[in-house]
Parts: sequence; C-alpha cells; structure tokens
Amino acid sequence: MAANDLSMTLRFYGAGGAFSRRYGTTCSGLTLPSGKQWLIDCGRQAPDQLYAAGVSWHEIAGQMMTHVHGDHTFGLEDFAFSRYYSADAKHGVESILGGGPRPKLVCHSAVRDELWETMRSAFRFAGTAHGGTSSQATLDTYFEIIEPQESLAPDRESWPAAERFEVDGLKLWTRDTLHVPEKPSTSLEIAVEGERVVRWSGDSTVHTELLIDLQERATIIFHDCTFTEYVGQVHGSFDALAALPEPLRRKIVLMHHEDDLEDNRERAEKAGFRIALPGHVYDLHTGQRRS
Repeated sequence: MAANDLSMTLRFYGAGGAFSRRYGTTCSGLTLPSGKQWLIDCGRQAPDQLYAAGVSWHEIAGQMMTHVHGDHTFGLEDFAFSRYYSADAKHGVESILGGGPRPKLVCHSAVRDELWETMRSAFRFAGTAHGGTSSQATLDTYFEIIEPQESLAPDRESWPAAERFEVDGLKLWTRDTLHVPEKPSTSLEIAVEGERVVRWSGDSTVHTELLIDLQERATIIFHDCTFTEYVGQVHGSFDALAALPEPLRRKIVLMHHEDDLEDNRERAEKAGFRIALPGHVYDLHTGQRRS
C-alpha cells in the first residue's frame, strides 16, 4: 500500500486454527495510513509465511499479541533474534545489537507477563556489543514495550478488563475475552476513524452482547470460528455466531478455522459470513475485501 493511501489495510498471512495444515497458523499484517507495517500475532509458521510473501522482519514496525499459544506466539523468537542479530541492507535497517531500532510491542500487561514467562528461557541469553553473551536480557532487549495509557478495573479475572494504547497513529483497546478459563487472552478493537472500529477476536468464545453493541460502530469484525461443537468450547462456535442478527453476520469474517472449512463453506456463506484465507487483504475503513 502506498504511504499516501489513507486507508488502513489488513493482510492474512495465515488464516487457520491451531491444527490447520492447509490455511496456516495465525499471523496478519496491518498496514497503517503512514505505510508502517505491524503484525497481529506471530504463530509458529509466521517466519515462512512472511518469507513467502516477500516481507522482511526489518519492514515490521511493531507487533501486537492477543495471547500466548504456539499458533499465535512461536514465530516471535525468529522475529526477535533476526532483528537483534541481523541487519537488512535492502531496507536500511541496522541490527538491534548494532544500534538499530527495536520493533514495538503492544499487548495487554497480563499477556505480556505470560509472554515473558514462555519465551524467557530463550530470550534471556543475548549477545553483547563487546562480544560474549549476557544472561540478563529481558523482553525489552528485543522490543520497545508500549505501555497502556489507560486501564479498566478487573472484571472476571484479576487483571484489567481492558487496556488502551496509542502508538504510531494506531489507537486500540485490548479487551479481556473468555478463551481458556483463567488464562489471559484478549481481543483488539482498533480505531479507524471517529467512533468507528475494527474488532479482532483473537481466540474467544462468542460474546453476543458485546458484538451486538458493536454492530453499528464496527466496519468489520474478524472472529475465530470452529465448526465443531464440544463441551468446554474455547473458540467462536459457528452455531453461536450464526445466531447473531443478519446485519451483524454480514460484517463478520470467519478466521482461525480448521481444515474442515470446505465441508462447511456453503452454510457459512449462506448465513452471510465471509471467510478469510491466506493472502486476502481487507480495507478496514470500508470493511471490504481488496484482494
């Protein structure tokens, strides 16, 4: 996207669920009106997905994380170490070790704590400018940690119910969602203009009241979906999504689906849903797919 294009766009690098082999693990690219590129999540296949798309880690200005599971997180080590140790002459970006910029990191504080807990065993060892290795590296050795500007009081869990961030012209809320009980997991509400927002569910069960409240304000809603019903559901049940009002369903793009998608495509499209696939690009201001 050209830097003078005032629209914000989202590109799916991977659109599949945790066990998908056909559609890839979760990683999407958000291009801001300024031309800066951010990632939403960074699953274990993200390094290969970006490589196949011709995108360098050094083109990425920032990373948003919704929660810590391997299909959303395990590409982060490749991202961090590539930026820390390697320069990219093509894009004019020095390594962090050589004095280059750290990519920014936005995530809910409870997610950030879990992220460090998960990645600590690898991330705490880092080369030094004088040679040798330090075992005292932290998450902000590799990323510029963006702190929330506002937090809402805890609701269901002990951590804040939501946190608000502003960086690079990007304005968003990370909101606590119900995924795995007692585990920090968040959705994203990204401002596009005025009161208009884009909702990204992360991994979440269906919050009917919240989605209905967003029906008028949201330009587009990306929601994880499973077509398999089971006790202890941790994702967006298709049946629950299909019970939403028809105008709302037409704003929803189903993502994080498993490889049974084609068995369920007809009923999903008949219900008014759109379906995300790798390579799809959406204009977040209009809510329409570009390619």
